Amino acid sequence: MRGFGHSILTGSLAVLVAAAAVADSMRCGGYVVNTGDSQSRVLELCGEPQRAWNDGFIEQAVRRQDGYYSVDPAPLPYPRQPGYETEYRRVIPVYKWEYNLGRGTFLKTLVFHGDVLVRIGDGPRQ
Repeated sequence: MRGFGHSILTGSLAVLVAAAAVADSMRCGGYVVNTGDSQSRVLELCGEPQRAWNDGFIEQAVRRQDGYYSVDPAPLPYPRQPGYETEYRRVIPVYKWEYNLGRGTFLKTLVFHGDVLVRIGDGPRQ
């Protein structure tokens, strides 16, 4: 029974450590930024990052089952058939920003997809 309790404790600790590695909010002074915030809001509340870079792109395919529309915003070179699937592709830039919030705190890495903050991760302790 002792081995079973030890493995549960070890597993629970591993889950807590993994959850602490990726947070969904970050405190900047008296303000909090959350995932879903825009780049301009993060700049307004936290100031300029210590380091920022473009970390590549994500290509996203959006498929829709469109019905027939009598007025199209842009004419297509072929007639749109009702009931067929339409695919749109878009390229989303990925930006990473690093914030050093002071001695004894973790280095924060913010990941943006386009203009939207999607992840806040902890780096090494400063």
